[in-house]
Amino acid sequence: MVNIYKMCALVVCSNKESDSTIVGRDQSIFKPYSFRNALSSTMTLPKNCQVALESVKYNLDGTISLTGRSRIMYFYYGEDPPTTAGLTSAERMDYSTAVPIRIPLVDLAKDVVLELTFTDLVQKIEAQLNKFVFHPNLRDKVSCSVLRDGTTDELEGIQMDFGQYSATDSAVPTTTKEFGALEFLDGEDPGWSYENGDFETNGNSVDNDLPAVALLSDKPISLNEGELIVDFSDANDANVEWRVGLSRYLKRDTAFDDPGQGFWVPYMDDKGSVDGNEGPQPGMSKSGGLMFADYLVCRVGDTLKVCHTAVGALSDKPTWCNVIMGNSAVADDYDLATNSANYTKVKFKCRGQQIKIFMLEADDTEHILYSYSSGYDDESILKPINQSCWTMYPVLSIERDATTNGQKLVVETFMGCENISSHTIDDDNNSWYQALEASGDIGQGLSLETRPWNDEGEDKATFNIQAGINASSAIELVPQIVARTSTQITPTPDANCMDILGFPVSVMKGEYIADPTNTLRISSSSVPELTNTKTMFVRLENFTQNCVNARMGNRSKIIAHLPRFDGQVETGRIFHQPNERVYLDLNNSEPLNVNSFDISFCYTNEQYATNLTGQSVVVLHFREKSK
Repeated sequence: MVNIYKMCALVVCSNKESDSTIVGRDQSIFKPYSFRNALSSTMTLPKNCQVALESVKYNLDGTISLTGRSRIMYFYYGEDPPTTAGLTSAERMDYSTAVPIRIPLVDLAKDVVLELTFTDLVQKIEAQLNKFVFHPNLRDKVSCSVLRDGTTDELEGIQMDFGQYSATDSAVPTTTKEFGALEFLDGEDPGWSYENGDFETNGNSVDNDLPAVALLSDKPISLNEGELIVDFSDANDANVEWRVGLSRYLKRDTAFDDPGQGFWVPYMDDKGSVDGNEGPQPGMSKSGGLMFADYLVCRVGDTLKVCHTAVGALSDKPTWCNVIMGNSAVADDYDLATNSANYTKVKFKCRGQQIKIFMLEADDTEHILYSYSSGYDDESILKPINQSCWTMYPVLSIERDATTNGQKLVVETFMGCENISSHTIDDDNNSWYQALEASGDIGQGLSLETRPWNDEGEDKATFNIQAGINASSAIELVPQIVARTSTQITPTPDANCMDILGFPVSVMKGEYIADPTNTLRISSSSVPELTNTKTMFVRLENFTQNCVNARMGNRSKIIAHLPRFDGQVETGRIFHQPNERVYLDLNNSEPLNVNSFDISFCYTNEQYATNLTGQSVVVLHFREKSK
């Protein structure tokens, strides 16, 4: 038995004899961040004893300690804002159809600490990019890898490859979503059926005066030469109004009391316009039943109309606007009742940010209905495919009443983004717009969709230069990563990843590489800094000292703080000796028998600091409390 009375003593604790056996992380019970030293004979400490940390030595293994909000980057996939002198940040972004998307490097609760090797971190970044890169042609096509020196195998950084889906295989959608004015309960017939591309009305709806509306929900349309071809001849021969379009998916809006609930963007105005005058909304039925689409080709009365949601003459918010035709092979206000050209089909083609629309004869002879040109009058330009409607699905609608039904629209061709494997239409994170709805931050969408490029009162020749498809058959936009708060691409608050990603500037742009085809790459140009950013503490687990961890709101066994130092090494051995010992009472009114010392290293949240390896040494100083 060792007795200590009215004296001071040092106790050296360690998990192993030396660092010589370091191989990755130790998995024994003598972990470098949590170990026990058992005594061969009992040690007795005097009553009223105190303990302090004398010194500590530990090894950082090069892992990175992150919480859910400690490291932030932004993804941007839009136009380069102009550098014109005198423009504010907001004015520069007026030229852009996108906003930077905030991406935490890891998805964790705020107070949870995750220990990651750089390889682990790169895998997390890949998953986060595929989660938050909402563009359907890029989603689930991002791959990240660790860059290493080919000779020494030393770490050089991270490589991000943004692939692009460009296949043009047709797969007629098989699943649908109700997308009309009334909400139908389970088992109720919505008044339409859909099978093998045939969308057909029937008389079984609870309200046959409302249009039949369906969204085809399998996959979003490809924005790289994706097509939708729908045969409308059956509905047109019956002289009923029909609609074919592309739409983002929305939550049901319950704000409309008459005629019922509908799908509607909450910040849109319900004042439609036809040729600049308030009148029947092309996106609504004759009886007023609401439906929504970002782009629509429809029969209004007997007239062919092309519509979109833009800021028109009647409101300062997005609303239904009819595009004035006359710049195409199809006459403006073409009469679908007589249908002298014998059009039977409508075709949408998506090319980057551009929508191209054709009317087809029965033998598929094409006639251009709309093709983008910046030289058109403002009222004759369809809005660019912007971040709010990157993710679009076919939407079909036919008017009906109690006696007029049995008409159909037939989907012949649809080229969706088959690359998307980890997201479905019902996910809150399925599209950027749906993520806004889920977060409650819907105002970002309003801000984006009221920029000048979507305002018929603005000079679209200046603000509305729509990206198409380049000579390499890729979309004419470049992915960008904002790693530090930027004054050019805004808003990007809290971006703080330049050092950990090894980026030399705040904004890194993708560059085309030859292989794989149409891949844009962003790579580190300096070695990432892996300095541990989380502060650590030492705990003496099996003694009776008192400490309060106010951050966690509970008692703790922490005896000392291990501060960060300027110039601290990123990996390897670190030695620390406090300038002044801080003693904690053991609160023992009688001599205390000790059989072991249980030591651990932790973070503020009391979670083990598992980024230690090799030998950890903790030297404790015990003394009798002075009277």
